[in-house]
Parts: sequence; C-alpha cells; structure tokens
Amino acid sequence: MNDSQVIVQADKTVIKIHNVRVKGLNTQSLENILIEKLESMVRVIGVTGSSIEMDVYGLDEEAILKDSEGFIKAVSLAEGITASEVTAIAYAKKICQVDFDHIPSKEGHACMKERWL
Repeated sequence: MNDSQVIVQADKTVIKIHNVRVKGLNTQSLENILIEKLESMVRVIGVTGSSIEMDVYGLDEEAILKDSEGFIKAVSLAEGITASEVTAIAYAKKICQVDFDHIPSKEGHACMKERWL
C-alpha cells in the first residue's frame, strides 16, 4: 500500500456564540437552518449548556460579525436553543493558512489540536 498524503485547503471560520441556553439540541436541525440562511456549509463542533461552537465554510469573519443579529436570530430558531438579550458572538475567527513546508514533524501520539500547535 502506498504511503500517500492528502493536502486540503479549507476556507473555514470558527464561530462561538455564548449566553444561550441549550437543552435537547438537534445539531443537524441547527446546521440546516444556518446552511439555508448563510447559503454556505456549517458544522456544529461543540455544544455546552450556554454556548455553541461551529465551523462555517466560505465566509469571512467580517461577514458573520456584520450580520451577527441575523445570525443569532437564525440560531435561536433551532429547537433546544433559547437566546437571551445578552446573547452574542464570542468570536468569529478565520482559520489561518499553514505552509505545508513549514509544518514541523512530530513523533508520537497527540490529538489533532496538539499536532497542529
């Protein structure tokens, strides 16, 4: 078997919304609501009782922050989420590009985040 590598470039922004109440959330329903609103791919990557973190593909953080009120209204349409008047986008950060030639090789086991750090 060949030892081949796959290199992928993802145009991704990570968004975190805080000061919501989350209970019994159907993440696929939330993703579908946001995909329809943003006309872009969305994946929920983390949920707590008071925050939601997600990846949005093909949109810059400026676009998300500019329409933060509309974004939060769309999120609050999902069953299992209650938004309050203090609900806000905690951050919207574009994932930075990494030059493949400058990724240090590390031996051993680590989680994905540790390997990229």
